[in-house]
Amino acid sequence: MSFFRYLGIVIVGLAGALAASGCAQGDSSSSLPGTGGGSGQCGASEAVCNGSCTNLAVDAKNCGGCGVACLAGQVCSAGTCATGCGAGTTQCGTECVDLQSSPSNCGSCNNACPTGDLCAQGECIGSCTPGTTACGGSCVDLQTDPANCGGCGTICGAGELCSQGQCTLQCAGGLDNCGGKCVDTQADPTNCGSCGTACLPSEVCSVGQCNLQCLGGTTACASGAGGVTKCVDLQVDANNCGTCGNVCPSGQVCSAGQCQLSCTGGTTDCSGKCVDTSLDPNNCGSCGNACASGQTCQNGACGLVCSGGLIKCGNQCVNLQSDPANCGACNYACSQGQACTNGNCTLVCTGGTTNCNNKCVDTNVDPTHCGGCAVVCSAGQSCVNGTCTVVCGGGSVNCGGQCVQLSTDPNNCGSCGNKCASGQSCQNGVCTLVCSGGTTNCSGQCVQLSTDPNNCGSCGHKCSASQACQGGQCVTTCNPTNNIGLTATASSSGGGTVASGYGPEKMRDGKMEATCSTDKFHWVTADNTPGSAWIELDWTSAQTVARISIDTTQNTVVACGGSAAGRTLAGGTIQYWTGSTWATAGTVSGKTNDWSFTFPSPVNTTKIRIYGVHATNTTGQQSNPIIIEWQVFSC
Repeated sequence: MSFFRYLGIVIVGLAGALAASGCAQGDSSSSLPGTGGGSGQCGASEAVCNGSCTNLAVDAKNCGGCGVACLAGQVCSAGTCATGCGAGTTQCGTECVDLQSSPSNCGSCNNACPTGDLCAQGECIGSCTPGTTACGGSCVDLQTDPANCGGCGTICGAGELCSQGQCTLQCAGGLDNCGGKCVDTQADPTNCGSCGTACLPSEVCSVGQCNLQCLGGTTACASGAGGVTKCVDLQVDANNCGTCGNVCPSGQVCSAGQCQLSCTGGTTDCSGKCVDTSLDPNNCGSCGNACASGQTCQNGACGLVCSGGLIKCGNQCVNLQSDPANCGACNYACSQGQACTNGNCTLVCTGGTTNCNNKCVDTNVDPTHCGGCAVVCSAGQSCVNGTCTVVCGGGSVNCGGQCVQLSTDPNNCGSCGNKCASGQSCQNGVCTLVCSGGTTNCSGQCVQLSTDPNNCGSCGHKCSASQACQGGQCVTTCNPTNNIGLTATASSSGGGTVASGYGPEKMRDGKMEATCSTDKFHWVTADNTPGSAWIELDWTSAQTVARISIDTTQNTVVACGGSAAGRTLAGGTIQYWTGSTWATAGTVSGKTNDWSFTFPSPVNTTKIRIYGVHATNTTGQQSNPIIIEWQVFSC
């Protein structure tokens, strides 16, 4: 029996005696802890002590029983006086309470729930959640609550826990619960190796196995029909005199290992055997006085003999390496919550905690024991999942062990590791182009607001085609008479050729109708209605095009050295190149002489064309229109 189990029985017995005495005087009517009893006037898990209802599990003045008072500096935890509260409880005054269920200390000490409310998970509520039961103002789990085990008021005894609604002995220090007792199955001869495995009276339990061990100078000899091995004294045993199996003749005794007619050498004849009553365990001190199992005879008195590494403490053989009641030395008891390991009382830590310098700590979060005992995090670090980690403040973020501002750090812009390219800075968490030399960032480009016609004075402020940006102001600079068509390359769908002197280049040679008889012109193979014929001008770089002017023949006049009348360029669809396709600016038709076209708004392009060119259909030839000069202007 362990020291704590023994102490619990003594306390309960003392409480019973006090309760019985009190009842005789009308002071107590409660039952003891573990019985689930209580007076009609007290709540569940309470008892009447000296005329008042109290909880024997936590009352330091009635700890485990009426009148059992704890010493100064101790608290009452689970009906046992201790120096500190057990797991899951908190010291409030001199009591150990569960802040999750105590109606008078709900969530924190002295936080009492209103009348009629219950305490569950540290909060005052009107009714208990499924799986819990209302007991004395608390919502408890009858399957695990040691103060209400299996039913309200059923309190488990000291050293017991509540498992599946039953109070069960809780053994520590490597001991096992065998029939309600904590035993060392490595040395207990009645529970050797496992509960209920008993050794023979002549055997001892060593390392969990029953072995024959003859003590006091005896020898193992097989005897009888069954060949049962027994421990005998070859010096006095008449059936094994001197050696196993040597039987003395009838009327003789065995003395000093020899068959003789009478006992010698200070031995005594006990039922035909010459025995030394100072040493014989079957005749210890006198004939017939047999020592109990596990005892030997020393100087005529029976005494306990311990083996298998066990030590005699009082009237028990104990293992000083693991016995919490005799840890390292007889009667050196470990405190509640401690176990005996290698002869030292050590703290028993639960819930994933670790014993560090006799303190249970969570090495996952403790900055002084981070990941292991005595691993201390540096200043500014915290312990996260067992690793010391930098703690950042002021809106900064930990990136690779450094605290950075994601809104401004160019190496961690917006997120850790997002590095801005060369020439960029981090602004509000976005990598942004950094402009120098008086330039400004406009849509990812550095521009001079004082001269850029597309960003004149401010980003996006665009000057017209006839303007330039000067000093941040759009100023008209375009020469409306400047024919940019002269710098283009001309082409057409077919007609007059270069060889004949009427090639497409004649459309933009700067020679007008006045000299067309000698300087010639270009004509296009076409009909007098829009078809697929076209003429085109191309530039090597983008040009601003605002309007065009066509110099052609008058439809009723034979011009240009005898050319037939009616070959006027009557019109077509005006188009410009966007970089990927042709876009239409407008359509012209029914012209009978020179004409011009102004774009709805100036365009920036590398080529323009007139598609579907055709001749006038009212006079003369009515086909193959003539283009003497095609002029293009930026304003």
